[in-house]
Amino acid sequence: METIKKSSCVINRPGGFIITDTAFCFCSFPNNAKILDLGCGSGATVDYLQQKYSFEAYGLDKKLELSVLQVNLIKAPAESIPFPATSMDGVLMECSFSMMDNQKTVLKECNRVLNANGRLIISDMYARGEAARLKGCLGRIDSKESIINIIESNGFTIEHFEDFTQHLQTMWGQMIFEKGAKTFYCDLGVDPETMKRIKCGYYLIVARKKDKL
Repeated sequence: METIKKSSCVINRPGGFIITDTAFCFCSFPNNAKILDLGCGSGATVDYLQQKYSFEAYGLDKKLELSVLQVNLIKAPAESIPFPATSMDGVLMECSFSMMDNQKTVLKECNRVLNANGRLIISDMYARGEAARLKGCLGRIDSKESIINIIESNGFTIEHFEDFTQHLQTMWGQMIFEKGAKTFYCDLGVDPETMKRIKCGYYLIVARKKDKL
């Protein structure tokens, strides 16, 4: 088995696999479902989906650092998914959609590779206050309305929205406790006043592919 350098942004995902399990419980995919994780980071979720759900899971990330080749982890951008049309039952993005350079293109690619009953699963941060564009781990933080609009405008119907902000607050609280507030804000690349204006939340969205774009 290969060794992959892990990104702290991925390892410290709010809620761990709790939100992942919530999404897949809602979707009720069959055991042999084909699932693609975009922005897979270390590949931890890909392994989890294979082991717990017996899915045929794949991961894609343009920044993969591999020491040994692993066939189900692919180094490629989400804007150009190297899978054929209608080949996937589900596409997953955890803490990665906000970091995508061209979200519209990514969503169109997701729509292309999903089959007729395919589901798009996204968990990420959103602004409960002011939207923002930040550097580092946080990326772009859009409002709930903007996120839903771009998803629905690019081939999907929202089936489920759930707020998991408590998991983000718990994770950040632990980080502040361990590192101190100054180091915490420095690592995120944002000042406390900006964070107060943004009022970061964390969401789960499950969307179904529309019949036609």
